[in-house]
Amino acid sequence: MTWGKKTAGAALAAVLMATGTGLATAGTAEAAGAKYKCTSVVHLDLGRPKATSSCKKSASGKTVHKHRVKLVCDVVRGTGTGAEHTIPWYLWGPWKKPGEKSTVMCGFRSFTRSWSVETK
Repeated sequence: MTWGKKTAGAALAAVLMATGTGLATAGTAEAAGAKYKCTSVVHLDLGRPKATSSCKKSASGKTVHKHRVKLVCDVVRGTGTGAEHTIPWYLWGPWKKPGEKSTVMCGFRSFTRSWSVETK
């Protein structure tokens, strides 16, 4: 009886390992073949420029593992007549997976110069 239980347990363990290995490789192959199209938008949030990037599955897209938004703001410096000038300020959102959104905001007294999506 003990011999039969050990054999059945070993056979069950082998089947479960093979199934688990197959599932792990199938998930990796599916993620590697997925293509995404990433976009970024910018809007005002309480008077501050806020940029958000997101990626959606698309047949005409490219392979994306992570993405983030890049926002360039013109920050106003100086006060008074003739002393006021702008400085470009570069901000990047955190790296996110394709299903998540990456967000970054400029400070007060800022204007939006440009925005884009970076991928890797």
